[in-house]
Amino acid sequence: MPLLENKIRIFIYAFLWTVYAILHALSMSLLVPVAFGTLVVDALFHSILFAGLGVMLWIVLQYGKFETLKQVQRSVSYSVLGIIIIAFGVGTGYFLDYIFLDENEVLALLPTLPVKGLIGLTHHVIFVLYFYANAQRFEIKSDREQSEKPEPADTEILERIMFKTRQKIKVISINDIVYLRSEGDYVMVISNEGKYLKEQTMKYFESHLPKSLFIRVHRSYIVNIEYISAIESYGKQNQQILLKNGEWLKVSLAGYRALKSALQ
Repeated sequence: MPLLENKIRIFIYAFLWTVYAILHALSMSLLVPVAFGTLVVDALFHSILFAGLGVMLWIVLQYGKFETLKQVQRSVSYSVLGIIIIAFGVGTGYFLDYIFLDENEVLALLPTLPVKGLIGLTHHVIFVLYFYANAQRFEIKSDREQSEKPEPADTEILERIMFKTRQKIKVISINDIVYLRSEGDYVMVISNEGKYLKEQTMKYFESHLPKSLFIRVHRSYIVNIEYISAIESYGKQNQQILLKNGEWLKVSLAGYRALKSALQ
């Protein structure tokens, strides 16, 4: 069923961009004195580019962990990402026009670039807003997929974690760990004594830390419940926790349920 749903989404996505290419060519034929066939080729170039960039944007939004940033940082990141995508899409499309079309026709198409930039901007905003509105659902799906993977029966529960710092080895008791944060292929361990980077995965720590003490509250965070000071709701079905060190962390719906169960 998920495979069929994905195929349907791909078909609809491709169909919408095909419709856009046709409508764009028709509308530009009323404004630009260029052969209709040339306008169709130009519209196809840009629709294929923006469709491909949309797929890349979706992947970046899913795995870029923008939700871990503060609101201002997240807004700036989305804006910079949008500028890069729009500039690349419009610029590459015009470069393809220059290669495959007549030079005079390419010059005549120059006034259409702002329109294409506006289309790219609209596309970017729709993608970001849709992802932001459904981020909780994606997190729940990710958590469910993680939980479906079987864990080894002989999993060793950690009591302390060792870190190599220059020529020293630092040993941290798990009781001193405030929370763990995903850093790509690494995990940042935040403790009472400082921050330490460990070459492990969040899944490893989730299965090797005592579940009575550490809860995966988000795909990016594992928290020591002894350091939770408060849980606060904001917006629609959004929660965050305040730690005793003053930091706020976002909590997914699946993480919130696990947290409530752990705290009874």
